[in-house]
Amino acid sequence: MSVRILSVILLVCSLGVVACGGSGSDRTITVLGSWTGEEGRAFRAMLSAFERSSGIEVEYTGTRDARAVLASELHDGHPPDAAVLATPGDLRAYAAAGELRPLRGGAEGIGGELTTAAGPDGRRRTYGIVVKASVKSLIWYNPRNLSSELRDRLTDSDLTWDELSDIAGEAGSRPWCLGLADTSASGWPGTDWIEDILLHASGPKAYDDWVSGRLPWTSEPVRSAWRTFGEVVANARGDARTVLLTGYGQAGAPMFASPPGCLFDHAGSFITGFYGQSDGRPQPGRDYDHIPFPGASSVVIGGDVLGVFRDSPAVRELVAYLGTADAQRIWTGRQGSGAFSLNREVRPDDYPDPLSRRIAQTLADAETVRFDASDTMPTVMAAAFNHAVLEYVAEPEDERLDDVLNSLEKLRRTTRFPS
Repeated sequence: MSVRILSVILLVCSLGVVACGGSGSDRTITVLGSWTGEEGRAFRAMLSAFERSSGIEVEYTGTRDARAVLASELHDGHPPDAAVLATPGDLRAYAAAGELRPLRGGAEGIGGELTTAAGPDGRRRTYGIVVKASVKSLIWYNPRNLSSELRDRLTDSDLTWDELSDIAGEAGSRPWCLGLADTSASGWPGTDWIEDILLHASGPKAYDDWVSGRLPWTSEPVRSAWRTFGEVVANARGDARTVLLTGYGQAGAPMFASPPGCLFDHAGSFITGFYGQSDGRPQPGRDYDHIPFPGASSVVIGGDVLGVFRDSPAVRELVAYLGTADAQRIWTGRQGSGAFSLNREVRPDDYPDPLSRRIAQTLADAETVRFDASDTMPTVMAAAFNHAVLEYVAEPEDERLDDVLNSLEKLRRTTRFPS
């Protein structure tokens, strides 16, 4: 046995981090996550490279019920060493409850500024890394549906929201593709709209205050974002019933019909997987392309965050590895993966196709990067936000908006927001 391995065993046993009754037990890590199928295979490829280079074995359990499984294992007192958390809001809650271990010893990795949270003592520390990100602040369109003059205006780097609205209006009646249905949590595509509008129109401070429960739902920045979203709803394909019943993954499919049923779709980088399944097998660049959400150089991301529940040198080694450019490229380099990295050493040229390279460039150029707001809010607030979007879309009038925002504000005042 090498001196290095022996010293690690003695240190881990002295800390009581893992059971030390059997040979090599300190060199096995348990990880729980929601990645299955192709995502699970991509993550296992990352882990295999780590196992080969470190000699540490990683036992990964992938399940779509990861959140419930984690809660059960924590309740029983046997959590995994590390877990991929469903939302940054979960990270904040587990950190505040003292369940998560703060990262240390060079394991802070990537996205640390996005994964800081207050522990049970109120002190802010880094509690996770963003293993995989999706870019949400994107507007998609079919270049074939627009004249060359409109395409030139659309791709102007200084495009504003008002200019985009004018282009959409000139391109056709009811130009917006919009679908709010999801089997797990309908309404969230509308929250994505409101988040992007608020961040780009009112700036990161207002956004951060809102996410943290300091900015009232009845404040002007929030109310204005809802009204702008209401204008999108009023110019969306179909009526309110159509919007409410259309699945988010199918909302953009009418862009590829002849004649097109809608012209512009607001969706994250993951949407390309749905576009490719539409009739005619649309191709990137030719049949669909994107522009960044207009306005300030800001990007909203979704992200899969890895948190540590049982600290050890081996776990810290894994966390440090997952944030490296080499590990990140295993995932981002897969064609059609929709995965993007916050590691600045992963350059846009490292991505496998022109479309993903341009999305990566949008992320790299962003002056402000923020997590999806509803994913970061407490679960009860996020659920109310989703439901409020559905209520508003069913009746997008100012009087109804007052009722919706007053209800959300009442909940905010009684909800504890972890910092």
